[in-house]
Formats: sequence, C-alpha cells, structure tokens
Amino acid sequence: MIKLFSEKLHSGLFKRTFVYTFSASLNALIAFLLLPLLTRYLSPYDYGIVETFIAFSSFLTSIVIMGGNTLLSKDYFNFDHSVRKNYIGNILSIIFITFIFLFVLVSIFSFSSNFLSNLLKISNILILLAVMFSCTNAINAMVLTLFQLEEKAKNFAMFINSKTFVEITISIFLIVALGMKWEGRIAGMLIGGLLFFGVSIVICRTRDINFMFSIHHAKNILLLGIPLVFAQLSGMTNEIIGKIMINNIIDVSSTGLYSVGYRFGMVVMIVETSFSRAWLPFFFKNIKENKYKNNLKIVKATYIYIIGLIVFAILFGIFAKYLLYIMIDKRFFAAGQFIFLISMAYCFDGIWKMFIGYLIHKGKTRTYSFIVFISASVNIVLTYILLKRIGLIGAAWATFISFGIGAALTLIVGIRSHPMPWLMTHYSKS
Repeated sequence: MIKLFSEKLHSGLFKRTFVYTFSASLNALIAFLLLPLLTRYLSPYDYGIVETFIAFSSFLTSIVIMGGNTLLSKDYFNFDHSVRKNYIGNILSIIFITFIFLFVLVSIFSFSSNFLSNLLKISNILILLAVMFSCTNAINAMVLTLFQLEEKAKNFAMFINSKTFVEITISIFLIVALGMKWEGRIAGMLIGGLLFFGVSIVICRTRDINFMFSIHHAKNILLLGIPLVFAQLSGMTNEIIGKIMINNIIDVSSTGLYSVGYRFGMVVMIVETSFSRAWLPFFFKNIKENKYKNNLKIVKATYIYIIGLIVFAILFGIFAKYLLYIMIDKRFFAAGQFIFLISMAYCFDGIWKMFIGYLIHKGKTRTYSFIVFISASVNIVLTYILLKRIGLIGAAWATFISFGIGAALTLIVGIRSHPMPWLMTHYSKS
C-alpha cells in the first residue's frame, strides 16, 4: 500500500492535484482570514444578505453555463485543435445568449412584481446584479476548465488566486475604510468578477477562440447540455432553497449564522473539488482507452482518494469547531454545531463526483440529472420538515442525508455502467 501510494504521489495526476488543492486551500485560507473581519464588521443579518446573493448567483450560473464546462471536459480529447476551438467558441456564444435571455426575463419579472425580492429577502437591484455576476462566473469557469484540460495547473492557480485576492482586497477596503456593510462585500465580488471576465476573454483570444455559432455544434451542445443544466440546477437548488427557507421560516440573521458554519464545513468541499478538477481529465483520458492497465489506474486512484477523503472529513468535522471559536466573533459561535454534518455531506459529494464520469462517458446525462433531482428533492422536503421540527440544525441534517443518497445512487449506477477491475483482478468486458 505504501509503495502504491508513493507511485500515485509522483504521478502527473497527483502533482496537478497538489497544485489545485494548494490553490483552493490558499483561497480557503484567505477566506478564513477574512471571516474574523467579516464577523466583526458585519452582523448575522448582513452576512445573511451576502450568502443569499452568492447562493442565488450560483443558481443562475448553473443555468447560464449550460453544462459547458462538463461537456468541454468530456469532448476535449475527441477533437483536433481547429474543431476544438470552434466547439469552445460555440459554448461561449450559448453562454452569452442564455445570459441575455435570462437578464431580460428577470428584469421584466422583477420590476412587474416583487415576488423574487420578497422570496429572497434581497432587493430587485441585487437580483439583476446576481444575473450579471452569473455570466462572469460562467465565462471564468470555462477558462479554468480549459486550464485543467491543458494540464496547466500553475495557470489555473494564478488565475483563481489572483481573482480571490482582488475580490477580497476591494471588499476589505469598502467595508473597513468606507464603512460599508453587506454592500462592500458584494461590490468586491462584482468588481473582481468583471475584471477577470475581461482577463478570460483575453485568454480565449490568445488561443484563437472567438464567439461563434454553428448549428451542428450548438445542437450537440444543447442536446447534452440541457440535461446537465437540470442536474446542476438540482444541485444548486439545495443551497438556494435552503437559504430561502431559513430566511422565511426563521430569519435572514439565521441564514448568516448557518452560512458561517457551512463555510467551515465546505473546506472538505474545497479539497474534493480540487481533486475532481484533476480527476475528470485523467478519468476521461484513461477510460477512453478501455484497456485493463488504464482502468486499473482509475480503480487504484479511486480507492486511495476515497479512504483519504473519509479520514480527512471525519477529523476536520470533529476539530474544526474549536478553530471556529478562535477565529470568529462570539455572535457566530452557534455556527460550530453545523460543521461536522456539512463536512460529511461534502465527503459524500466528493465520492459522488468520482463516479459521475462513468455516467457522462456512457451518455447517461439524463440518469445523472434524475439522481441529482432525487437528491435535491429529498433535501428540500427534509429541510422544510426539519427546520420546523428541530430548528436550524435541521438544514444541516437535510444536506447530510440528501448528499449521502445522491452519492450512493451514483456509485451504484456508475459501477454498473462500465466494467472495471474493482477487485484488482482481470475481468470480462462483456
């Protein structure tokens, strides 16, 4: 086992994973260093507004991106350079068209009715800014995916860390120097997102990638992308619906409190997401060969990663609340009760992501969408029931249970979709 671990540690996959993990961890460290400041200068209500804006923006990004980042990961190695750049250009065009359509739709809906504002507990202006932010997020995410597939982990790290640094620097200036509250944090994110949207466009141009639209590519992208949109929407629904329910069943301040604990638990998410960024190119590149030695590499990496993730999630979930007590203002101390459940939920999420590739490889995007829909539905129902019965901790239990169900279903379907040497022995491909 030690020899196996040593071999994997020196492989390209794990070297890139280290860069991705270090980069994401640096982002997490900066965000953690910001928490003491935010919890000192912002009230739980202010923090609740910020987190509601972030959750709504993420939800909208799932629509705007149209599954483009996942489709690019799937098809990148199937195209030569000329076809590939046209394919990416079509994805970017579809993202921009979707953004325009969504912005017009939300504008009409927001100013003809206050329904969204009353539901989210944020203003109509913030709702429109969230739509704009979702477009910058989508384009920036495509560039990050491109860096992954090009195996340029250093470029990935420089981009994501620089973006975070700019956003946080602006936010600190606006909050501390100018005395702004939630407005300062949201303004920092918006300015940083727009600046790096410009950087993303320049990066695409240097690769001769331009916005373009062809019926052939657009049809294929939409055919596979729309089911992925529903899958991603179902995943994002967990977060946005949870915050909406807390805002309305309890109050916005409780959303701020819960979100601080959730942020600590999301350290596990940062680690598993970092690995998945290196995992998908590695997985698709090897699964395409469908040879025993390639499949065995996938299996060995899967075992090592899952064991490591479970151990990390348990230890972090147990001890992180003491770190929380040291770091944040006492008004947010109650957030410590949510960390273990959220940490384990994102452990399930990491296992889930290991097996998504099998479904995408076999073209089972509808099956994947259905699984995510089931998980999201369970989360919504349980969040509503448990918030009313046991209070704020119910939201954490709902996330834990629903993520576990999603991971179990994806694992079962993934294993059955493609034969692999799970027992480390030769197997039949029938």
